Amino acid sequence: MHDLVCLHGATSGPATWEPLRAGLTALGYRPHCPTLLGHHDAGRRDTYPLEAFRDQVFGELDRLGPAPVTLVGHSLGAVVATLVAAARPERVARLVLEELPVLRRDAGDGPPVRSRRTGLALRAYARVRPGRVDPRLARDVLAALRAPSPDWWRGLARITAPTLLITGGDASHLDQSRYALVERAVGDASVVTVDVGHRVHSRAPERWLAAVTAFLPH
Repeated sequence: MHDLVCLHGATSGPATWEPLRAGLTALGYRPHCPTLLGHHDAGRRDTYPLEAFRDQVFGELDRLGPAPVTLVGHSLGAVVATLVAAARPERVARLVLEELPVLRRDAGDGPPVRSRRTGLALRAYARVRPGRVDPRLARDVLAALRAPSPDWWRGLARITAPTLLITGGDASHLDQSRYALVERAVGDASVVTVDVGHRVHSRAPERWLAAVTAFLPH
């Protein structure tokens, strides 16, 4: 069995991966689904830089041992997965990025989210469900998505793992035109679109699993 680490999105949690556990196990993978900082009963912080989530995942990989893992991330989890794969490329055998918010290269770039309403909805959700997600997390993650991130773009070139980008198509609130930029920056990357919106693995688990099955060695 090969270790596979699944990272959930903001306001979500590890339970979102449960419907896929049996299918991934059947492929020969052992899923691990940590709860990211600021969610549910995971640790809370005064601030949530993206590097804090990255370092949390480093700890998870160290706990699993030295063998490379398959790393899967959705939304915020996908951003974190890129940071991990760029910083420790030897620890990531394959990388699956579902609905990755593509950060800005510079001040001339547009934001990854098409509508300002998405950020307002995230902040509102965090305020009414603070037990599920820390409102400070929503503040800091949204700020990171708005900020130019040249270091993140430089990091993409350090990723050596074959990479699958799963996109949600026109129904997603993310700017879909930016995935071609990531595909070129990573190099060994491919894009599959499942036109169901942002939560591909939740809304179309069979199609998500089919795309991942075609990508992963088994």
